[in-house]
Amino acid sequence: MKLLDTAAVVAACVMTLFAGPASAQQCTLRAGHDSYGVYSYIDAEGRAGGIDIDVIRAFADELSCYVTFVEMPWTRILLAIEAGQLDMTSSASMTPERQTFARFSAPYRQAEVAIYVRRGESGRFELEELQDIAKAGLRLGIVTGYYYGEDFDALIEDESFAAQIDPAADYDINIRKLLHGRIDGFIVDDVGVMVSAVRRLGVEDQVERHPLLLPGDDLHFMFGRKSVDALRVESINQVITRMQNDGRLRDIMRKHLE
Repeated sequence: MKLLDTAAVVAACVMTLFAGPASAQQCTLRAGHDSYGVYSYIDAEGRAGGIDIDVIRAFADELSCYVTFVEMPWTRILLAIEAGQLDMTSSASMTPERQTFARFSAPYRQAEVAIYVRRGESGRFELEELQDIAKAGLRLGIVTGYYYGEDFDALIEDESFAAQIDPAADYDINIRKLLHGRIDGFIVDDVGVMVSAVRRLGVEDQVERHPLLLPGDDLHFMFGRKSVDALRVESINQVITRMQNDGRLRDIMRKHLE
């Protein structure tokens, strides 16, 4: 695990002290995050940074909430939220499965979904729709626990499609697998994260986006039902709306994207 905020380390050690629904008397939020491009990362000083982190800090400050950031893999974040060991995370798609243990904010941004292949190889794989993956024989990388839309979820139930899927823990591993020929393509749940990752790895000129168009998805902040009540989520929604209307949300995004 990478370096964490000092507060996050303390929070991890005393996590049980914060169990139970968030109350008006004491607002504390334990926010899980993983390495996710410009949206969440650990900076050179070991502090959590990124668009999502800045937005969380902004609404937490307005609501006088004490927030700590804990870095861990996405699959562990989901399990920790379900168990009540974390209160929230960001850049989350709303799915029926997740709604059984989580509440969701109003959407605050939209993700662009796409498939990336090695540069010059888009023509090898004629895809008019996602289900053509199996027919084209394209070995497709995914990140375990990420959501790629209703069509993908339906197709993964088909044995011929599922046989082409090769999971990995994160973007970086999938990019390396792609460049070393272990997979033929990589479906990304957020083009912005992919662009950030290939720039950081210095391999922009070695990959290209396949022309297949895939539907995007609204992204939300996700809160555990065991520790955050509906009133707290509604108060956060109100702050997000104000940030959208007064330009603060736009300014945070511009600071990281430009």
